[in-house]
Amino acid sequence: MQSTGHRFRDVDHHPLLSSEDDFECSSANVEPVGRIWFINDACGLICAVITWLLVLYADFVVTFVMLLPPKNYWYSLINGIVFNCLAVLALSSHLRAMLTDPVSAYQIF
Repeated sequence: MQSTGHRFRDVDHHPLLSSEDDFECSSANVEPVGRIWFINDACGLICAVITWLLVLYADFVVTFVMLLPPKNYWYSLINGIVFNCLAVLALSSHLRAMLTDPVSAYQIF
């Protein structure tokens, strides 16, 4: 059985409120929304690099191997634009998921 310490690795902790503490929910207690949140984890970084390399390699293969030897100019142009837009959206959403803080109890209340 694992100890409870494994769940709190690499996370910044705040002490729990005791009964004599007065908690006010105001804008002064909320952290800025635009702050970058990142956990420096070797396994996560390796997985992120592999994900980015796979998407970039797929973009290379689709663009240079499948679409550039054009059988039909408009087909290649439209599919190249659509695929590259989807690849950019996938990488930008992955980057946003990596660098933003998931919802915590401090932001809900």
